[in-house]
Amino acid sequence: MPNLLVIGGSDSSGGAGVSADIQTIHHLGGSSSLCVTAVTAQGPRGFFQSHAIPGSILQAQLESIREQSIDGIKIGMLPNTESIDIVAAFLNSVSSPFVIIDPVLKSSSGGTLCSDDCVSSFKKNLFSLATLITPNLDEANFLTQESCSQYEGVPKLAEKFLTYGSDAVLIKGGHLESSDCKDFLMFQDGTVKSFVHDRILNGTDVRGTGCRLASAIAYYFVCNKNLTLSIDNAIDHINEYIARKAVPRII
Repeated sequence: MPNLLVIGGSDSSGGAGVSADIQTIHHLGGSSSLCVTAVTAQGPRGFFQSHAIPGSILQAQLESIREQSIDGIKIGMLPNTESIDIVAAFLNSVSSPFVIIDPVLKSSSGGTLCSDDCVSSFKKNLFSLATLITPNLDEANFLTQESCSQYEGVPKLAEKFLTYGSDAVLIKGGHLESSDCKDFLMFQDGTVKSFVHDRILNGTDVRGTGCRLASAIAYYFVCNKNLTLSIDNAIDHINEYIARKAVPRII
């Protein structure tokens, strides 16, 4: 049974963050270890508050996990530069075949999840340690200081993102101005792959889909060691989840 280390923030509603990560991994058949970086109070009615875990506690959590057998690492919310530096140092000190980073900047409930000075730390200290980074379009635009809204501009966006050093980037297309959803994968050698799927009615109302997708990719990769296939399988899994959770709006 693959064991994945989940690093990220908690969500009091259970709809996103490490709760969503753990639910996904266990549903697929894996096990998980946990490191909490922040505690958030949020839910369907909105975002209320966030509190970063003190650096000493974050460090202690990671040290306690060090002796465990970890097959892959999924990283979500890192609320400040201290947490980024601590996690980066941990990654540099351990051997993991797979590291996926979902650069969570804002919650779907409307809250800001990292400080303004995190962007440079992400780029300088963390992204180069990742096998795959999975920003949505808004996150990719913010981190690269671009303003892409059409699919035709996504390859250029991905190229710029890869200058930060990850092995690959998957730009999620849920925010694209298009009738379908197109996710775009690019590797450092220029190899690309598009994943095209139908939009699900009211699917954007479902919280935690980015967390769940990244965790599913991590699980599938440690099982099959094929990143493209892992993303394909994870997208199918998340689309099934969204279809179950999406609720028709009452007008």
